[in-house]
Amino acid sequence: MLKFLFIFLAVLLQSSQTESERLRELMKDVPDLSLERVEVKAEGPLTFVGVSAVTSDGKGNLYVLHRPATGDPVVVLDRKGKFIRSWGAGMYMMPHGIRIDPAGNVWTIDAHTSMVYKFSPLGKRLLTIDVGDVPDPMQEFCGATDIAFGAKRHLFVSDGYCNARIIEYDGRGRKVRQWGTKGSGPGEFDKVHSIAIGPDRNIYVADRENGRVQRFTQQGKFLGQWTYGGQVYAVAFSPTGELFASIHPKGLSLDEQFNVVKIDVASGRLLGKFPVRAHEIAFASDGTLLPASRNDQIVALRDRR
Repeated sequence: MLKFLFIFLAVLLQSSQTESERLRELMKDVPDLSLERVEVKAEGPLTFVGVSAVTSDGKGNLYVLHRPATGDPVVVLDRKGKFIRSWGAGMYMMPHGIRIDPAGNVWTIDAHTSMVYKFSPLGKRLLTIDVGDVPDPMQEFCGATDIAFGAKRHLFVSDGYCNARIIEYDGRGRKVRQWGTKGSGPGEFDKVHSIAIGPDRNIYVADRENGRVQRFTQQGKFLGQWTYGGQVYAVAFSPTGELFASIHPKGLSLDEQFNVVKIDVASGRLLGKFPVRAHEIAFASDGTLLPASRNDQIVALRDRR
Protein backbone atom coordinates (compact mmCIF):
# COMPACT_ATOMS: atom_id res chain seq x y z
CA MET A 1 0.00 0.00 0.00
CA LEU A 2 2.82 2.39 0.90
CA LYS A 3 4.54 1.62 -2.42
CA PHE A 4 1.45 2.59 -4.37
CA LEU A 5 1.16 5.82 -2.35
CA PHE A 6 4.74 6.77 -3.26
CA ILE A 7 4.04 6.00 -6.92
CA PHE A 8 0.89 8.14 -6.85
CA LEU A 9 2.74 11.07 -5.24
CA ALA A 10 5.59 10.78 -7.75
CA VAL A 11 3.14 10.88 -10.69
CA LEU A 12 1.35 13.85 -9.11
CA LEU A 13 4.63 15.74 -8.64
CA GLN A 14 5.71 15.02 -12.21
CA SER A 15 2.36 16.25 -13.53
CA SER A 16 2.66 19.49 -11.52
CA GLN A 17 6.18 20.05 -12.81
CA THR A 18 5.05 19.46 -16.40
CA GLU A 19 2.17 21.93 -16.04
CA SER A 20 4.43 24.56 -14.48
CA GLU A 21 7.06 24.12 -17.22
CA ARG A 22 4.30 24.62 -19.78
CA LEU A 23 3.35 27.88 -18.08
CA ARG A 24 6.97 29.09 -17.90
CA GLU A 25 7.49 28.39 -21.61
CA LEU A 26 4.27 30.21 -22.43
CA MET A 27 5.24 33.26 -20.36
CA LYS A 28 8.65 33.67 -22.05
CA ASP A 29 7.12 35.26 -25.13
CA VAL A 30 4.52 37.41 -23.33
CA PRO A 31 5.43 41.13 -23.41
CA ASP A 32 5.51 43.31 -20.29
CA LEU A 33 2.48 45.42 -19.45
CA SER A 34 3.03 49.17 -19.10
CA LEU A 35 2.04 49.33 -15.44
CA GLU A 36 3.51 51.09 -12.43
CA ARG A 37 3.48 49.37 -9.06
CA VAL A 38 2.50 51.68 -6.18
CA GLU A 39 2.31 50.65 -2.52
CA VAL A 40 -0.55 52.37 -0.70
CA LYS A 41 0.67 53.39 2.75
CA ALA A 42 -2.08 53.27 5.34
CA GLU A 43 -2.00 56.23 7.70
CA GLY A 44 -1.76 55.71 11.44
CA PRO A 45 -0.85 52.60 13.44
CA LEU A 46 -2.64 50.21 11.08
CA THR A 47 -1.13 46.81 10.28
CA PHE A 48 -2.47 44.40 7.68
CA VAL A 49 -2.05 40.63 7.90
CA GLY A 50 -2.44 38.33 4.89
CA VAL A 51 -4.35 40.70 2.59
CA SER A 52 -6.71 38.30 0.81
CA ALA A 53 -8.69 40.64 -1.44
CA VAL A 54 -8.97 44.34 -2.26
CA THR A 55 -11.66 46.22 -4.15
CA SER A 56 -12.78 49.82 -4.68
CA ASP A 57 -16.01 51.82 -4.68
CA GLY A 58 -17.09 54.56 -7.07
CA LYS A 59 -15.32 57.21 -5.00
CA GLY A 60 -11.98 55.43 -5.19
CA ASN A 61 -12.06 54.23 -1.58
CA LEU A 62 -10.30 50.92 -1.02
CA TYR A 63 -12.03 48.01 0.75
CA VAL A 64 -9.43 45.61 2.12
CA LEU A 65 -10.15 42.11 3.41
CA HIS A 66 -7.31 40.68 5.49
CA ARG A 67 -6.72 38.00 8.13
CA PRO A 68 -5.81 39.52 11.50
CA ALA A 69 -5.69 37.34 14.60
CA THR A 70 -7.78 40.01 16.35
CA GLY A 71 -9.52 43.15 15.12
CA ASP A 72 -11.58 43.90 12.03
CA PRO A 73 -10.99 41.95 8.80
CA VAL A 74 -12.75 44.58 6.65
CA VAL A 75 -10.89 47.90 6.47
CA VAL A 76 -11.85 50.92 4.35
CA LEU A 77 -9.21 53.46 3.25
CA ASP A 78 -9.44 56.47 1.00
CA ARG A 79 -7.32 56.48 -2.16
CA LYS A 80 -4.41 58.06 -0.26
CA GLY A 81 -4.47 55.44 2.50
CA LYS A 82 -6.34 57.41 5.16
CA PHE A 83 -8.40 55.16 7.45
CA ILE A 84 -12.17 55.63 7.10
CA ARG A 85 -13.81 52.71 8.93
CA SER A 86 -13.58 48.98 9.64
CA TRP A 87 -15.79 46.11 10.78
CA GLY A 88 -16.21 42.36 11.06
CA ALA A 89 -14.29 41.33 14.20
CA GLY A 90 -15.36 37.84 15.29
CA MET A 91 -17.39 37.15 12.13
CA TYR A 92 -14.79 35.27 10.08
CA MET A 93 -12.66 32.17 10.30
CA MET A 94 -10.88 32.56 6.93
CA PRO A 95 -11.64 35.85 5.13
CA HIS A 96 -11.22 35.25 1.40
CA GLY A 97 -13.07 37.48 -1.06
CA ILE A 98 -14.55 40.98 -1.17
CA ARG A 99 -16.55 42.59 -4.00
CA ILE A 100 -18.80 45.64 -4.40
CA ASP A 101 -22.02 45.22 -6.35
CA PRO A 102 -23.44 47.77 -8.84
CA ALA A 103 -25.57 49.34 -6.07
CA GLY A 104 -22.50 49.94 -3.87
CA ASN A 105 -23.12 47.13 -1.37
CA VAL A 106 -20.10 45.26 -0.01
CA TRP A 107 -19.98 41.44 -0.17
CA THR A 108 -17.47 39.22 1.61
CA ILE A 109 -16.81 35.47 1.57
CA ASP A 110 -15.41 33.22 4.31
CA ALA A 111 -13.51 30.24 2.87
CA HIS A 112 -13.75 28.20 6.09
CA THR A 113 -17.38 28.59 7.12
CA SER A 114 -18.66 29.19 3.55
CA MET A 115 -20.65 32.20 4.75
CA VAL A 116 -21.40 35.09 2.37
CA TYR A 117 -22.17 38.48 3.91
CA LYS A 118 -23.73 41.55 2.32
CA PHE A 119 -23.06 44.93 3.97
CA SER A 120 -23.93 48.54 3.36
CA PRO A 121 -20.91 50.75 2.58
CA LEU A 122 -20.99 51.75 6.27
CA GLY A 123 -20.71 48.15 7.44
CA LYS A 124 -24.32 47.37 8.34
CA ARG A 125 -25.05 43.70 7.66
CA LEU A 126 -27.92 43.41 5.17
CA LEU A 127 -27.95 39.73 4.19
CA THR A 128 -26.30 36.45 5.13
CA ILE A 129 -26.07 33.43 2.82
CA ASP A 130 -25.01 30.15 4.37
CA VAL A 131 -23.69 28.24 1.36
CA GLY A 132 -23.53 25.05 3.42
CA ASP A 133 -22.49 21.54 2.40
CA VAL A 134 -18.99 21.96 3.84
CA PRO A 135 -17.53 18.42 3.55
CA ASP A 136 -14.84 18.81 6.22
CA PRO A 137 -15.39 21.59 8.79
CA MET A 138 -11.96 20.82 10.27
CA GLN A 139 -10.13 22.04 7.15
CA GLU A 140 -9.07 25.69 7.20
CA PHE A 141 -10.03 26.11 3.54
CA CYS A 142 -13.13 24.11 2.64
CA GLY A 143 -15.72 26.65 1.53
CA ALA A 144 -16.66 29.42 -0.86
CA THR A 145 -14.15 31.77 -2.46
CA ASP A 146 -15.63 34.56 -4.60
CA ILE A 147 -18.80 36.23 -5.87
CA ALA A 148 -19.97 37.89 -9.09
CA PHE A 149 -23.11 39.89 -9.90
CA GLY A 150 -25.39 38.95 -12.75
CA ALA A 151 -28.64 40.15 -14.26
CA LYS A 152 -31.73 40.91 -12.15
CA ARG A 153 -29.63 41.22 -8.97
CA HIS A 154 -28.69 37.53 -9.14
CA LEU A 155 -25.45 36.37 -7.53
CA PHE A 156 -22.94 33.72 -8.55
CA VAL A 157 -20.83 32.22 -5.76
CA SER A 158 -17.81 30.02 -6.39
CA ASP A 159 -17.84 27.21 -3.82
CA GLY A 160 -14.36 26.23 -4.69
CA TYR A 161 -12.19 24.55 -2.08
CA CYS A 162 -13.67 21.23 -0.92
CA ASN A 163 -16.60 21.48 -3.33
CA ALA A 164 -16.23 22.26 -7.04
CA ARG A 165 -19.27 24.20 -8.13
CA ILE A 166 -20.82 27.52 -9.05
CA ILE A 167 -24.07 28.41 -7.26
CA GLU A 168 -26.59 30.99 -8.48
CA TYR A 169 -28.72 32.88 -5.93
CA ASP A 170 -31.44 35.45 -6.39
CA GLY A 171 -31.24 38.87 -4.74
CA ARG A 172 -32.79 37.54 -1.54
CA GLY A 173 -30.20 34.81 -1.17
CA ARG A 174 -32.38 31.93 -2.40
CA LYS A 175 -30.60 29.23 -4.41
CA VAL A 176 -31.60 29.10 -8.07
CA ARG A 177 -29.22 26.48 -9.55
CA GLN A 178 -25.74 25.07 -9.34
CA TRP A 179 -23.29 23.34 -11.65
CA GLY A 180 -19.83 21.79 -11.63
CA THR A 181 -18.12 18.79 -10.12
CA LYS A 182 -14.59 17.74 -9.18
CA GLY A 183 -12.33 16.87 -12.11
CA SER A 184 -10.38 18.17 -15.08
CA GLY A 185 -12.91 17.78 -17.90
CA PRO A 186 -15.02 20.55 -19.44
CA GLY A 187 -17.23 22.08 -16.77
CA GLU A 188 -15.31 20.34 -13.98
CA PHE A 189 -13.12 22.13 -11.45
CA ASP A 190 -10.14 21.68 -9.20
CA LYS A 191 -10.42 24.64 -6.80
CA VAL A 192 -12.78 27.28 -8.16
CA HIS A 193 -10.82 30.25 -6.83
CA SER A 194 -12.31 33.30 -8.56
CA ILE A 195 -15.13 34.27 -10.91
CA ALA A 196 -16.06 37.32 -12.97
CA ILE A 197 -18.82 38.31 -15.39
CA GLY A 198 -17.73 39.93 -18.64
CA PRO A 199 -19.35 42.55 -20.88
CA ASP A 200 -20.74 39.60 -22.87
CA ARG A 201 -22.58 38.57 -19.67
CA ASN A 202 -20.77 35.25 -19.61
CA ILE A 203 -19.11 33.86 -16.49
CA TYR A 204 -15.31 33.46 -16.44
CA VAL A 205 -13.91 31.06 -13.84
CA ALA A 206 -10.37 30.76 -12.48
CA ASP A 207 -10.08 26.97 -12.25
CA ARG A 208 -6.97 27.25 -10.12
CA GLU A 209 -5.35 23.82 -9.91
CA ASN A 210 -6.34 22.92 -13.48
CA GLY A 211 -4.43 25.99 -14.62
CA ARG A 212 -7.17 27.33 -16.83
CA VAL A 213 -9.98 29.82 -17.33
CA GLN A 214 -13.38 28.28 -18.13
CA ARG A 215 -16.30 30.16 -19.64
CA PHE A 216 -20.05 29.62 -19.09
CA THR A 217 -23.38 31.28 -19.74
CA GLN A 218 -25.24 32.50 -16.69
CA GLN A 219 -27.39 29.37 -17.03
CA GLY A 220 -24.30 27.18 -16.57
CA LYS A 221 -23.77 26.12 -20.20
CA PHE A 222 -20.10 25.38 -20.89
CA LEU A 223 -18.69 27.64 -23.63
CA GLY A 224 -14.99 26.81 -23.67
CA GLN A 225 -11.71 27.00 -21.82
CA TRP A 226 -8.17 28.35 -22.09
CA THR A 227 -5.49 26.24 -20.44
CA TYR A 228 -2.20 27.84 -19.39
CA GLY A 229 -0.71 25.38 -16.90
CA GLY A 230 0.38 26.04 -13.34
CA GLN A 231 -2.29 27.78 -11.26
CA VAL A 232 -4.81 30.41 -12.31
CA TYR A 233 -5.68 32.26 -9.12
CA ALA A 234 -7.98 35.08 -10.15
CA VAL A 235 -9.95 36.73 -12.96
CA ALA A 236 -11.36 40.26 -13.27
CA PHE A 237 -12.57 42.67 -15.94
CA SER A 238 -11.36 46.25 -16.20
CA PRO A 239 -13.89 49.11 -16.48
CA THR A 240 -13.27 49.09 -20.25
CA GLY A 241 -14.03 45.36 -20.52
CA GLU A 242 -10.52 43.93 -20.71
CA LEU A 243 -9.89 40.57 -19.06
CA PHE A 244 -7.05 40.07 -16.59
CA ALA A 245 -5.99 37.03 -14.58
CA SER A 246 -3.27 36.10 -12.11
CA ILE A 247 -1.09 33.07 -12.85
CA HIS A 248 1.51 31.19 -10.83
CA PRO A 249 3.55 27.97 -11.32
CA LYS A 250 2.85 25.13 -8.92
CA GLY A 251 5.32 24.21 -6.19
CA LEU A 252 6.79 27.71 -5.68
CA SER A 253 6.30 30.32 -2.97
CA LEU A 254 3.96 33.19 -3.78
CA ASP A 255 7.02 35.45 -4.08
CA GLU A 256 8.26 33.58 -7.15
CA GLN A 257 7.00 33.92 -10.72
CA PHE A 258 3.55 35.30 -9.83
CA ASN A 259 2.15 37.43 -12.67
CA VAL A 260 -0.94 39.37 -13.57
CA VAL A 261 -1.71 38.79 -17.25
CA LYS A 262 -3.97 40.44 -19.80
CA ILE A 263 -6.02 37.99 -21.90
CA ASP A 264 -7.50 38.41 -25.36
CA VAL A 265 -11.16 37.47 -24.81
CA ALA A 266 -11.54 36.39 -28.43
CA SER A 267 -8.72 33.82 -28.39
CA GLY A 268 -7.44 33.40 -24.82
CA ARG A 269 -3.98 34.56 -25.94
CA LEU A 270 -1.85 36.28 -23.31
CA LEU A 271 -1.27 39.89 -24.37
CA GLY A 272 0.92 41.09 -21.51
CA LYS A 273 2.24 40.34 -18.04
CA PHE A 274 3.33 42.14 -14.88
CA PRO A 275 5.12 40.43 -11.95
CA VAL A 276 3.15 40.83 -8.71
CA ARG A 277 1.64 38.64 -6.00
CA ALA A 278 -2.06 38.48 -6.74
CA HIS A 279 -4.22 36.13 -4.67
CA GLU A 280 -7.32 37.94 -5.95
CA ILE A 281 -7.65 40.91 -8.32
CA ALA A 282 -10.14 43.74 -8.85
CA PHE A 283 -10.29 47.14 -10.54
CA ALA A 284 -11.01 50.67 -9.36
CA SER A 285 -13.33 52.77 -11.50
CA ASP A 286 -10.35 54.69 -12.92
CA GLY A 287 -8.77 51.47 -14.22
CA THR A 288 -6.28 50.96 -11.39
CA LEU A 289 -5.65 47.25 -10.91
CA LEU A 290 -5.79 46.02 -7.31
CA PRO A 291 -3.93 42.75 -6.66
CA ALA A 292 -4.23 41.22 -3.18
CA SER A 293 -0.72 40.50 -1.93
CA ARG A 294 -1.47 37.87 0.76
CA ASN A 295 1.03 39.80 2.93
CA ASP A 296 0.97 43.16 4.72
CA GLN A 297 1.09 45.35 1.59
CA ILE A 298 -1.70 47.19 -0.20
CA VAL A 299 -0.62 47.38 -3.84
CA ALA A 300 -2.03 49.29 -6.81
CA LEU A 301 -0.99 48.90 -10.46
CA ARG A 302 -1.48 52.04 -12.54
CA ASP A 303 -1.10 52.55 -16.28
CA ARG A 304 2.17 54.33 -17.10
CA ARG A 305 0.80 55.79 -20.31
